[in-house]
Amino acid sequence: MVEYGISMGQQVAVVWDSQSPPEALQSLVQNIQTAVGVEGHVSVENVNQLLQSSHKESSFDVILSGMVPGGATVHSTEVLAEIARILKPGGRVLLKEVVTTETSNSSKLKAMAKLPAALTLSGLVDVKEIQKETLTPEQVQSIRERLGLQGGELLSVQMEGKKPNFEVGSSSQLRLSFAKKPTAAGKEEFVGKPFLLVSPNSTSVHIWVY
Repeated sequence: MVEYGISMGQQVAVVWDSQSPPEALQSLVQNIQTAVGVEGHVSVENVNQLLQSSHKESSFDVILSGMVPGGATVHSTEVLAEIARILKPGGRVLLKEVVTTETSNSSKLKAMAKLPAALTLSGLVDVKEIQKETLTPEQVQSIRERLGLQGGELLSVQMEGKKPNFEVGSSSQLRLSFAKKPTAAGKEEFVGKPFLLVSPNSTSVHIWVY
């Protein structure tokens, strides 16, 4: 499926919600199965059950969440973190999220302006907005009843993000080259064997010399 960047042999996850029409879900999954072929695999998960799934870390090349036509998905902070966890390094996620135009923190929906930051905090990079869509009156009413919302305009926003080419929370050692240098007395001053430990999810850098 060219529009989703899915190719032959890939591992793909489709995350749906209770508002997703069964026929639309089935059609999307069948199209993806055709795109990945017999060497690929498609997993289908309900957004409310994703945290209880047994998927291993870095399992999928592409994750589509809330992308079933007619769906109205709301991703919690925990669900976004789980999506980032099971995505392979360098993998892509495409998702649609129901948002509000209000900026109040009291809403059970994310403000549209804060959605990119929520994806970034989950561990994704290169986050960008693809498009906005209006919801049907039936979808709006269902979401308001389900979440107990009163006012504010509701929209569906499609976003894209990628997982960094390293595991979130992992550390890597970078060997540093330190040459011997002569002292004022003409003798060489020996510098120990240092190494640099960098944690991608931390702002600190540690250097040891031994």
